[in-house]
Amino acid sequence: MTNQPWTGGDVSKTSALPIKPNSPFWYMHHPNTCWEFIQHRDKWMFVPTFRRLFELAGVNGVRMVPRGGTDSQMARVRMMDNGFEVLEWDLGYQTRHMTRSGGYYYTSIWDSPKVIGNRVVWKVDTLAYNDWRVELMEEGVIDFPDLDILSFFVDMQQKRVERNEGKNMTPRIQKQYDKDLERLDMMKKYIELGGPVTKEGTKPKAKKVKRDV
Repeated sequence: MTNQPWTGGDVSKTSALPIKPNSPFWYMHHPNTCWEFIQHRDKWMFVPTFRRLFELAGVNGVRMVPRGGTDSQMARVRMMDNGFEVLEWDLGYQTRHMTRSGGYYYTSIWDSPKVIGNRVVWKVDTLAYNDWRVELMEEGVIDFPDLDILSFFVDMQQKRVERNEGKNMTPRIQKQYDKDLERLDMMKKYIELGGPVTKEGTKPKAKKVKRDV
């Protein structure tokens, strides 16, 4: 493995960023713990979240190879033995930006940098990122969450709601409390219906498939 594996396109040198370079990374998903409940487009649903395994020698078992570069193969195998699914780079979730000090800064393709003086401000295309996370499940790259696992996330949300229940709240805290309560209700309906829930709290209608006559 070379020290700068890459599957995407490069950003122009004229837009080099004033930040320190980092290392390529692998997205990893654990089916028991890596889930997030979101409102996406017209539905509430659980989508996968990810940890990162950086291609950095000496970190998480990543080795340095004698001629330079790194080898994360055994580190990835160890993570898979621990139940993680490691997403391959050819899924296209990673990009890199040249830095002014040399080398590259690796980040997800949904992160766009804006340089203001010597500061980098990042904007995230959340809609596109969520589309991709849903697509991973629909295409079978990641399995849909096991409903029994999700009770843990419901319990956490229940405790979050209970912390503020019955308290005198400022308008801002009241607004957040109402959002937390709605999220909890939709989580319970997700488990009850066995999948995504519409804004009205019902199961989405199945898409009609056109058939050739």
